[in-house]
Amino acid sequence: MTKVVDVTREQLLERREAILKRHDTNLETLSEKAANFELAGEEWEAWDSLQEIAFLLGDK
Repeated sequence: MTKVVDVTREQLLERREAILKRHDTNLETLSEKAANFELAGEEWEAWDSLQEIAFLLGDK
């Protein structure tokens, strides 16, 4: 059985901000590090979460 969770756009934006704050960075910096394969440790998990959020928000 598939579990469906409804989230609002605001909740997704808040989640994104919380992830970035926890890693003391911004989306541009983390994106650049990902593009250059410079992510370390938990940054990979954060990057995956941010990509999922971007997909749900309809971002590129």
